[in-house]
Amino acid sequence: PVPAHDLRPGDVFAFPDAPRTALTVLDTGETAVSPELTLTTLTLAGCDGPVSLPGTAHVRALRMVRTVTLHCLLCGKAEDTELDLPRHGEPLSLVCADHDPTAAPAA
Repeated sequence: PVPAHDLRPGDVFAFPDAPRTALTVLDTGETAVSPELTLTTLTLAGCDGPVSLPGTAHVRALRMVRTVTLHCLLCGKAEDTELDLPRHGEPLSLVCADHDPTAAPAA
């Protein structure tokens, strides 16, 4: 589960009570109601109007593609990697192609 405020356009999620109903985020916004409450407004594909949730409300992420920059553990070279966070998880470390014995040799 991820908090609603982490969703971005293009992400796909489901509510915990309806885990098979995939919803695609088209746009997001935030409205501060009070110092303790911020609402996240989500415009969803196929819905007539936006949906507002507390920003801390948890939803089930089905697709959250993010580009992250990691540094090679051996040489420190920065490398951008695209990951689908629900499928691949948060990246912790990387060994670049120069040090990966399974990578194809450079031409």
